[in-house]
Amino acid sequence: MAISVTEILGTDSLSGSRLVINDNFNVLTSEINAMEVYFAPSAGTITNLNNVSTEALRVGLSTILLDISASTFDILTNVKMTGNLTMTGSSVFRNDTNPTTLDDTGQAMPATINVGTSTAIPPFSINRIGNSSALLLTLDLWDGSLGQEIFFVYTIGSGVVTINGVGTNGMVLPGVAMTNLSLTGTGQSVHLLAIDNGAGAAVWHIVGGNGYTIS
Repeated sequence: MAISVTEILGTDSLSGSRLVINDNFNVLTSEINAMEVYFAPSAGTITNLNNVSTEALRVGLSTILLDISASTFDILTNVKMTGNLTMTGSSVFRNDTNPTTLDDTGQAMPATINVGTSTAIPPFSINRIGNSSALLLTLDLWDGSLGQEIFFVYTIGSGVVTINGVGTNGMVLPGVAMTNLSLTGTGQSVHLLAIDNGAGAAVWHIVGGNGYTIS
């Protein structure tokens, strides 16, 4: 709503315009007070709005956490959900593939490659693996976070790639003293999920795959 005040002309006397000036200030004061119901300049906050319509929204100053435009919706930080996510007529696309193939390239074979570390969970959900050498390539899979999934997909070579669960909690495999997963050919894969061990710790379990062996 536009603010309307009375114009004071150059030919008007200042003393004669006192009432007009006071009325203008009262109008401005009333409008500013009405706006400050929603805007708090000293706190830098906006509250109590019923509706916001905009072409773009950005959250974060030095570090952008949320960036929405007319064509994109980018969340650039972790998301915590305490309710359900219902999707109707939509699809979920996963594209967090490790840009580096975990294979024997550049390795002094036999070799071991870390997937994650003792202080950081594995960074990618989908990992291409392979081995064109006759010597063993070992992937040390460190502890994940509860609910985390990880895929290993064999894409090149025919040598053995063994996956070991290392760290505090390791990997639970069927059978007594079974500690290794092995893949040896293109198209083989294994899908692991980190679930609660009953004491709040995340342990890797197999939930699917193709052609892998356990030993």
